[in-house]
Order: sequence, then C-alpha cells, then structure tokens
Amino acid sequence: MAKERKESLPSVTLPNKSISPISQALGITPILPGESEELYRDGLNALVADLEAKTVFQVYLVEKIFDCLWWIRRYEEQKRATIIAEMASLVYIGSSSTRGTLSEVQIREALLNTKIDSTITKAVASIGHTIPSLRQKSMKNKHLDLEQLDQQIALQVKILTGLQSSYEAVTNRKIISERLRLQNELLRKDLAAIDITSDSSHHDKPKAG
Repeated sequence: MAKERKESLPSVTLPNKSISPISQALGITPILPGESEELYRDGLNALVADLEAKTVFQVYLVEKIFDCLWWIRRYEEQKRATIIAEMASLVYIGSSSTRGTLSEVQIREALLNTKIDSTITKAVASIGHTIPSLRQKSMKNKHLDLEQLDQQIALQVKILTGLQSSYEAVTNRKIISERLRLQNELLRKDLAAIDITSDSSHHDKPKAG
C-alpha cells in the first residue's frame, strides 16, 4: 500500500516587536534628531501586523509605506511650527513692552505647547490681535512656505498610492496562486476518489455464469 503523501502549507510567523526592519538591516536610520525611535518602531510594527506582511519583500513595501506616512507627519508638524514661529516673531517684534518680560523663544514655546496664559494673551492684544487673528495673519505671511510643504505632502501621497498598489498586487498574486494550488489539490483528490469508486464498482460486479 503506497504511503499517502501529505503536503503542508509553509508556516508563517506574524511580525512582532522584535522584527528587524529592512532599513535597519541595510544600516539606514529613518529617524531624524528629536524624533522618537520608539514611536516610529511601534507605528511600523503595527502597520506590518495590520497588513499581514509575511515575506521580506512585503515587509520592505510596508516599511516604505510607513516612511511616506512618517514624512507626511513631519511636513504637517513643520507647517504648524512655521505658523507658530511667525506668530511669536510678530508678537516679539511688535510689542516693545513684551521684550522686557518675554523672549521670542519663550513666546514660541508657549504657543507650541498651547500654554497660552494671561501674559501671552496681553502681549498678543498689545499688537492689536487675538490669538485667532494673529494665526490668520501668520498663515498669510507664510503662505508660500505652507504651499511648498503642501506640495511635499502631495508628493508623498502620490508615492504612497503607488506603494499601496504595489503591495496589493503582490499580496493578491500570492493569494490567487495559493487558491489555485488548493483548488488543484482538491481536484486531484476528487479525481482520485472517482478512480477508486470506479475500480470498486468494477471489482464488485458479479461474473457471468
């Protein structure tokens, strides 16, 4: 009796906290000074797990996707910092009374951390503004810088879309290939069952006397 041949699917371990990103293997550091490596790593691993990346190439594509998201986050933070820096500059330059009590750095840090106390409010009022009107003026003054940052964000979104399409193509091809393999395996088993039934019927047929 021939031994039954068993085929098993390759086991795959889902990524976790200990996964080594491709960039790390290549000696590339995606983190800029002042950024959280832990935040980057947690976000990357969450995306790898969410997209169920299993092969090296799939992990590489997911990492590139996350890099695009990370750059978009950087540009958004830069837009905020640009507006706030202009707000602080307008207050410091425009209010002579403020210069004796607050430095431009202190004003900027207070606005960055949204710690707008009465001292900041009075300094803003001394140049004829409220916080909302000062923000609007700063955005108007820096509209060219903001437009350039928006263009960079749009570029990252375009790259992101292409990478997502590539990832979907890779994973769908794998899924389709695996489904076809399983379907062929089932078909072979069905054909084998038909052959067995046919042989049994032939042997069980009574001989003519």
